[in-house]
Amino acid sequence: MMLTAGYNGRALLPLRADVLVFAPHPDDETLGTAGVIMRSLAAGLRVHVVIVTNGDAYEELLSLVLRKRPEELAPEDYLRSARIRQQEAFAAAAAIGLPPSCITFLAYPDAGLLPIYKAADAGPFTSRFTGQRATYAALVPDYHRSRFGRPAAYTKACVLKDVTDLICTLQPRHIYMTNEADRHPDHQAVGLFVREAAERAGFAGGLHTYLIHSGPVDDEQWPWPRGVTPTLPFEAHLYDGKRIPEGLPWPPQERMPLNDREIGRKLQAILAYRSQFPVDEELLLSFSKNEEIFWR
Repeated sequence: MMLTAGYNGRALLPLRADVLVFAPHPDDETLGTAGVIMRSLAAGLRVHVVIVTNGDAYEELLSLVLRKRPEELAPEDYLRSARIRQQEAFAAAAAIGLPPSCITFLAYPDAGLLPIYKAADAGPFTSRFTGQRATYAALVPDYHRSRFGRPAAYTKACVLKDVTDLICTLQPRHIYMTNEADRHPDHQAVGLFVREAAERAGFAGGLHTYLIHSGPVDDEQWPWPRGVTPTLPFEAHLYDGKRIPEGLPWPPQERMPLNDREIGRKLQAILAYRSQFPVDEELLLSFSKNEEIFWR
């Protein structure tokens, strides 16, 4: 069991998990794998979700919601956002039947994971949003602090240590993570970190990847079709002469149909991330499909 709200600063070792989900930010686990989580729990499997950042660096959204110019936003504004995002993650998990004890926050920097991965030998990364250089407690303590008694520096070595430790401890049969072809740098980095950690841990189970962002930076073109489409599957399409999703084979290697009850519960979980709706409503709701898809 991991440390969650209501504990007193000392984490118990997590139970083993059959299914381990890695998400870059609070909401990615729901968008990409809510169906997998529900189906696994219904089959009596143990599921654990690891959220790598607190989603504390969404400048555009905070500027809009707080009615401040980006340059007026303070570190406390971003730290407040982290607390809200964690609370929403617990609400989304409740909608699909996942207990709060099955969620772990690593608290590495939003918008900083790919620079950390690439700067292997550099000193700690500093978030230009929160000012933090190490993992921190938001609504609940970060994994490294609760597991080892101190925060972890924002370095590649620390991220790999935490991810490898979780894989070794939980001994999952299946791991889900964002694909390295995802357009978002944090999503790319989570795929890279998890693959490297899985190799270090000697993981021999199934690796499954999911996609959240694809297409031109200023014109989100994935998922497709857009909007709430619970009776439709995901589809590839052409945009500006390019096939979206980019950089991945189509059709995907794994397609998992969802039944009506699963679709409805997934939509409720998506709606729990209400802080993201002023900017990302169409993106989030577009993951309301009659299936979930994965690449290996």
